[in-house]
Amino acid sequence: MSFHNDLIFGEKQELFVLEKLRLKYPKAYKVEGYCKEWDIFIPEKDMGVEVKSDRMSTVTGNVAIEYSYGGEPSGIEATKAKWWAYVTEDKLYWIKAKKIKECIKENKLKPKEIPAAKGEFNGKLLYLIKETLFKEYTTVIEKLNGRD
Repeated sequence: MSFHNDLIFGEKQELFVLEKLRLKYPKAYKVEGYCKEWDIFIPEKDMGVEVKSDRMSTVTGNVAIEYSYGGEPSGIEATKAKWWAYVTEDKLYWIKAKKIKECIKENKLKPKEIPAAKGEFNGKLLYLIKETLFKEYTTVIEKLNGRD
């Protein structure tokens, strides 16, 4: 997998989550361009939603939560989103950002250094959280059957 392919996949998942959100919040919109605070904004609630997607969680058993990219805060350290939508191959997790931070702190998790992927310039630090543990902090889990 390359950074470009991951980017395309991630964009598709953001649109998928936006479509779901618009059922309840029709004014919700995807933030265009780079925005480290959130991916989707919901004017009706005056809040942002971060969307993360992970095609490897079914293989690794982990969800990956970015902490730093190129030495700068990113992901969970930079977000201002109240909610995160975490899309795996077969599930959509709805979790509050504060619950992710709580999970990291309570379980004394340490970020792991990941070298730059093909097409990236910088490495990153990620928390690799066992999916079984992540589920304990999640508010809603939707099963996604028959998706590509």
